[in-house]
Amino acid sequence: MKIARFFIAFFLLLVQAVRSQSIQYTSEGMVGNRSYFYTHTISYQISEKVKLQNLVVFDTEYKGDSHNIFFIRNTIAYQFAPNFTFNTAIGMKNPGKFATGSVQYTVTKNDLLFSYSVGATYQRGWTLEQSLLVEYTPKINEEYSALIRLSAVGNVNTEECTRGFQQIRLGVKKNKVSFGIAINLDQFNTSWDHLENYGVFGKFNF
Repeated sequence: MKIARFFIAFFLLLVQAVRSQSIQYTSEGMVGNRSYFYTHTISYQISEKVKLQNLVVFDTEYKGDSHNIFFIRNTIAYQFAPNFTFNTAIGMKNPGKFATGSVQYTVTKNDLLFSYSVGATYQRGWTLEQSLLVEYTPKINEEYSALIRLSAVGNVNTEECTRGFQQIRLGVKKNKVSFGIAINLDQFNTSWDHLENYGVFGKFNF
């Protein structure tokens, strides 16, 4: 019930945020050889240092539902120093609900974005979670920029890697729209095989 109340409160805050200029919405779709992939991020800047974020990820195979991947995370982020943020979040992902806390370092220089976070996640036991994001967008001309993006997340405990994924995007970007080639790689400590998805993507920022 406590988690349900949190989700309801968070949703109401997001609805209220829609009326504000402080909201940012990003969505991405991918059509691949194995599955269709969709993700969106809604961010609301409460103050100069505090931000709310809702992240949704869904991956569904064309031939069935046995390997569906889902991820929903609601985060409160507090910037406690330049380039450093403390994140606390709850959500749902395969195989169930989770809670996490982490410290994130982010730096942007010219056309390069680098972000790394490390923390602890509880989902049927504790794991060390690390995430990495590198994005490079050098200009091609006045209208277009190239896009090279790599993101990776890994969860490990004292015995094994419980969950990991890597996503690669290669394409072009114009204003708030980007598109190109996409690669998604997923690993689980379950009986599932290593999952791979190769295709094309489109991303929109609002």
